Amino acid sequence: MKKLVIVGLVLFMVAGMVFAQQQRFRNGNFTAQGVSYNAATNTPNGSLTAQITIRGNRITAVNATNYTDSSAFMTMTLNAMRPALLAATTPEAVMAVDLVSGATYTARGLRQAVAAAMTSARR
Repeated sequence: MKKLVIVGLVLFMVAGMVFAQQQRFRNGNFTAQGVSYNAATNTPNGSLTAQITIRGNRITAVNATNYTDSSAFMTMTLNAMRPALLAATTPEAVMAVDLVSGATYTARGLRQAVAAAMTSARR
């Protein structure tokens, strides 16, 4: 009886590890849009598109394209947020990434776009 209980526990643990390793996200590149700052008109109604790459249930790359903010400003915002975005494992965790001071609209738009791209990557 004791051996049967031990075998059962081992099988339960193995099944748990297999389930934990299951893919929650599809591998590939995913793109989504967010609301950003429009540098041309100095208003918070711009847009940006974020592209993420997911491999093995993790974000491995984050890039911004088609943004209405200045290139230097977007690069600064993306570089400041990229490590935390790469570490995020869910869209909810992405939305909790700290904003960049002085780049609030752009940072919010980046978070929105990355979270939306992750949501579209879900299985």
